[in-house]
Amino acid sequence: MNKHCDIAADLTIRISTVGDIDGIRLLNEEFWRYNAKLQPDYYCPSKDSGDYPKSVIESTDSDLIIAAERGKVVGLIHVRESKTLPYSPIVPHRYAEVVDFFVAASHRRKGIGVMLMDAAKKWSKERNLEYMELFVLSEATGERQFYENEGFMTVSYNMRCKL
Repeated sequence: MNKHCDIAADLTIRISTVGDIDGIRLLNEEFWRYNAKLQPDYYCPSKDSGDYPKSVIESTDSDLIIAAERGKVVGLIHVRESKTLPYSPIVPHRYAEVVDFFVAASHRRKGIGVMLMDAAKKWSKERNLEYMELFVLSEATGERQFYENEGFMTVSYNMRCKL
């Protein structure tokens, strides 16, 4: 059985344009509400002015890859080129950083996340980047399982101490 069988025929995965900003804004607002539920001490629901997606769309080292169904943005992955710090004990690498990744609740478990991640991996390979890296909230257990299924592995822990 095809794991993408629930996806509408009119779903597209593509690099976003300025014409997608309103849809991206709405999806970002859902994303921020979701993060605020997971970590209310560090995230809060917010309105998106559109400045952030516009800056990504206009950049040369970053892209927002979207999933759009009948013109409505239902998923996105923000991927950008990055490199290790220029510090002699660190082996230099150029890599892709997944900054944001989210699929609307109404469109989850339909293979859209896999399609977006595949597009981000292709984007990264086309730029000759060595690997992909991302940050995931500790409370996002389902998301961590998704990333592991996509070939990601834990290489460090981000720790915080409240003062």
